Amino acid sequence: MPCPANRPQPVHFTLVRQEGKLTDCLTSSPTLNHFLDLIKLSRAYHTWVNYTHDLKIFFDVIPKAPEAIDRRDCLAFMKHQQQAGLSDATINRRLAAISSLFHELQLLDATGSLRNPIQPRLDGRGRPQRSQSLYRRQAKRLPDTIADDHLRIMFEILPTWRDRTLMLLMWISCLRLGEAVAIRFEDIECSRRLIRIPATKGGQSRVVFMDRFTFEALSRYLDKERGDLFPEVEIVFLALKGKARGRPLTANAVQKLIRYYARKGGLPHLHPHLFRHTGITQLVQHHMPEPAIRKLVGHRRPESLLPYLHLGDDFVAAEFERAQATLNSPARLQLPSPRGVP
Repeated sequence: MPCPANRPQPVHFTLVRQEGKLTDCLTSSPTLNHFLDLIKLSRAYHTWVNYTHDLKIFFDVIPKAPEAIDRRDCLAFMKHQQQAGLSDATINRRLAAISSLFHELQLLDATGSLRNPIQPRLDGRGRPQRSQSLYRRQAKRLPDTIADDHLRIMFEILPTWRDRTLMLLMWISCLRLGEAVAIRFEDIECSRRLIRIPATKGGQSRVVFMDRFTFEALSRYLDKERGDLFPEVEIVFLALKGKARGRPLTANAVQKLIRYYARKGGLPHLHPHLFRHTGITQLVQHHMPEPAIRKLVGHRRPESLLPYLHLGDDFVAAEFERAQATLNSPARLQLPSPRGVP
């Protein structure tokens, strides 16, 4: 029996996975298929996965074709997500996926009449007007970091050199989790302790470096744990036990692994990306030049490091005292000392 014309038509998603990794997504909407194909071809893998996930959630809540979505639907979705306990940042990320979809639909719209329900109006320079946006206001979050004693606990509790090496690569070399698990033997240059990272997030390839502790941990993993096993597999980090033995580690497997050992060590707040945040923050604190940090960690824009520069009052106070000790402004101007101060 045909559906009534005014009844919303849900979008059906078919996710294709191979060895636990999302490899394709087919939907009942040609428009949505076009958009997801565009993202898959033009953006990093994990960006495509995130778009797929967020759009599936949206269209599961709002059972309508993309072309039929309006501002009321987006408000209903926001209300649903808020009632489900989602954070402002998560809601905004999912709204951004819808906004990007409508930006592409506008490019395909020959009439020019289609509006973006998330950001419907543009200012005189063609930029979205903030006052018309549905994005929720959220406080700027400072990147969390892992305290030294917590890093020590994690390093001691992880049972293998493989897992310790991954932790060090994310922390010391500031790798993203997806970058760390994708390292191939051909990417490593041992003589210079460097790793070549192919184009991923941001679309730029780069070179990262290992300190001697990370390089030693990697050497022990390869010598003592992997050895001559699975020589045909070019990925460095493999599952060495269970049903997945011999297969490359997935980001999801490492997330579960770190979550398990973090809870075991009494650190339930810890997650993989905190290692990278901690590493970048430490480089900033120890005065590594910002252009060098951006090149190392894969940031293109100067403002990308701003969150890591807001490091708290204690750090600012210590840096102020250090700078003033060097400047010694009163002595330079031959100012008299305050009373009671020698």
